[in-house]
Amino acid sequence: MKKLTLKNALDATFLAILLVFSVLVYSTWNRAQLVKQNRLSVNKTSNINDVLEKILSSTINIETGTRGYTITGENDYLSVYKDGHENVKMWIDSLKNMTKGDTIAPYKIDSLQELIEDKKAISAITIKTRREQGMEAAAAIVKTGKGKMIMDSIRLHILNYQKQELRSLGTNLTATEDNVHARNVNFIIFASITFLIVFVAYVMLRRTTKALLQDKIIQENLMDELTFQNQQLNDFASITSHNLRSPASNITSLVASVEEDSTIDEYKMLFEMLKKVAQNLNESLNQLMEVLHIKRNKLIEKENLTFRSILDKTIDSLQGEIHRSDAVITGDFDKAPEILYSRIYLDSIFHNLVSNALKYRDPKRKPEIRVSTEKKGGHIYLQVSDNGLGIDMARHGHKLFGMHQIFHNHPEAKGVGLFMTKTQIESMKGRISVESEVGKGTTFTVMFGA
Repeated sequence: MKKLTLKNALDATFLAILLVFSVLVYSTWNRAQLVKQNRLSVNKTSNINDVLEKILSSTINIETGTRGYTITGENDYLSVYKDGHENVKMWIDSLKNMTKGDTIAPYKIDSLQELIEDKKAISAITIKTRREQGMEAAAAIVKTGKGKMIMDSIRLHILNYQKQELRSLGTNLTATEDNVHARNVNFIIFASITFLIVFVAYVMLRRTTKALLQDKIIQENLMDELTFQNQQLNDFASITSHNLRSPASNITSLVASVEEDSTIDEYKMLFEMLKKVAQNLNESLNQLMEVLHIKRNKLIEKENLTFRSILDKTIDSLQGEIHRSDAVITGDFDKAPEILYSRIYLDSIFHNLVSNALKYRDPKRKPEIRVSTEKKGGHIYLQVSDNGLGIDMARHGHKLFGMHQIFHNHPEAKGVGLFMTKTQIESMKGRISVESEVGKGTTFTVMFGA
């Protein structure tokens, strides 16, 4: 058998490392694709449930308009009725477009559409009877309870549809977690194999080099060959180190911190820390879950809160940024000092709006942020104004509150804060609007739900 030369040993080492690294890259890419598919599924489920809520809301408008016209005979209620007609058709069409390719969805949508058509029909008969025969005749139709029965069926159908989508979402999230875990395990295995190969190659190279040095026939050629091959090995090691250093170092440190007699809780803590190695790759999924959690959280606890205490807490949490920018933050809550609201949501709303004002400050002037409240029309309004960079509303206004929408170059900009703020406000039956001018500043106005 021919003796293994230095060149052959290096070539074999490079091939082995390249093979292992290729498998690692493919495995990571494949798992990332699965995570991406599950992320799209999560987004689709969230959108479907939103549209189902819009369909229910539009159907309720049809019912509200019909009853209002039946009782009062006022034509204003017919506008609500007609808007409900137009909107429910639009949202049904939107739901169909979103579920193209789904073999089961058309049956569920058709059943829902049949119920809505029945609701439209009985509403039309009621309105016609009220117009031609008077309120008593129309009320007699309402008293039959058929319209209520159909409306209850629509609510139940939509609720079941949403539950099924949420179950599907739960399955996808579990699959995503499994894929992330499998990807991390594969990374650890392949990284370990790579390091083992390098170590074995190092030992083999030392032995081969010693044997070659003892052979006077090839001693003159040894230095050139060894220098060339070592340079190749160093280049490859540099590439490998660059790509694997940070995650491998984190994993090695975490694993080294656990002993044989470590407790289950310590192993659980280790596993949780290992998950964070994949944090950058999973950052987008982790935020929808957070909005989905917002949308799924039906029991929101409210308490009496003072705006001043919430602002003070926000200022405390942003002290570093305030000090760094020399910002001036003032609050005026005399007109509406307190509110019955969710503490978690109000903390989040204040933090996102004030931190945005600090983040997108104009470097040419000291940041000035004014937070105020007032009460009008039975609602409490919150305004957060700044003198920052401002936003081109003609260009970006329509997508200002969209997910992952970024309008200024900033290293910490993720395009999630305003989306989450809007979701929280609307989940409490409120709304948010914005006025802004480039170079002058921005004012966010929040109307809290009654």
